Amino acid sequence: MRHRILVAGVAMLTALTAAACSDAKSSGQGSTYLIGFPALTSGPAAFAGVPILDGAKLAVKEINDTGFLGQGVKVELKSGDIKSDPAQAIAQYKQYVADGASAVLCCGLSSEAGALAPVIKQSKVPGIVTSAILPGLAEPPYIFRPVIIPSEPGGLYDKFIDDVVPAAGVKTAVLLVTADNDGMVKDADVWDAALKRNGVNVVKRINTQSADTNFTQAATEVQSLNPDAVVSSMLGTPSALVARALRERGYEKPILANYGVDSTKLFETSGGGLRNTIFFAPFHADQTDNDVARRFVELYKKEKGSAPDMYGAQGYTAMWLVAEALKKAGSGDPKAVSKALSEITKLDTVYGPVSYDGGQARMTSKATYLQWTKEGTLASWKG
Repeated sequence: MRHRILVAGVAMLTALTAAACSDAKSSGQGSTYLIGFPALTSGPAAFAGVPILDGAKLAVKEINDTGFLGQGVKVELKSGDIKSDPAQAIAQYKQYVADGASAVLCCGLSSEAGALAPVIKQSKVPGIVTSAILPGLAEPPYIFRPVIIPSEPGGLYDKFIDDVVPAAGVKTAVLLVTADNDGMVKDADVWDAALKRNGVNVVKRINTQSADTNFTQAATEVQSLNPDAVVSSMLGTPSALVARALRERGYEKPILANYGVDSTKLFETSGGGLRNTIFFAPFHADQTDNDVARRFVELYKKEKGSAPDMYGAQGYTAMWLVAEALKKAGSGDPKAVSKALSEITKLDTVYGPVSYDGGQARMTSKATYLQWTKEGTLASWKG
């Protein structure tokens, strides 16, 4: 009997100790809040995934160095490479939940977001989308997206086409689509409607795959059709490779693209083929017009020795959204963090002031229109 009482007492002491540790971890006094991040640091999406992670790490450093969350309160960012595999994203998310994460940054790709979203809603540890543009993804109190979605009615795609197409004299276009990516397919429909609304004849829609590396057939077909412009509703690496194939075949007319091409590494991948590619960007390091953006660019240059791109801005913004929620909640408890995230309606960001509606960020300022030069620099597109 005494042995049973002793065992029970040890068990109770262990449980109380674990509970005490858990409470200390989220008490807001000398605490460390764990944030998980299944990241894209290798494979074809690494050009975006690496700077997204760098941006998030920079935000964590700034949060901790400035004591934003209170004296002695820190954020720990734990990340792993999912290698563009949704199954690995799910496995890592579940591990971060088991480790006691307050929130998880996630969803660099729409395929990852589509697979992980139901898991997040079931586990109830909030997910902050870093880059995925899958329509309808934000869903409080568990999924929040600080990424500016360009495909919404009257959004960046519509404004971009309305401004660029008439000024550039585009009458015919070929639409290139990454057909195995739901986000790119949905975006292609928006591109198509906007082009036709502006009187453009979309003479062909050519489907490609995200794993394609040889775009000879697509480029040859574009060359034979000779449209006034090519519109690329594609992921970053395929966009760069198809641009290279087009230029190698003598097609020098404009390419209109999404902000997925905002990467010096992609320009290098394209062998200069991205020249005369016009796109929009909610953020660009050389054209910052708000205090948050200027601070971010300065810190990033100091830390990394180079200017940040759109993807670095996405990681930085996602991590700061979590920090705002942690501060508002005064706790690392996922339920409290979810509630705090749901109550955020406005924030100053690198994009300027944004509002949150249904967990989705929306910007009111106009995006910057950029154009790759033949030298591999980005210039403002003025029309």
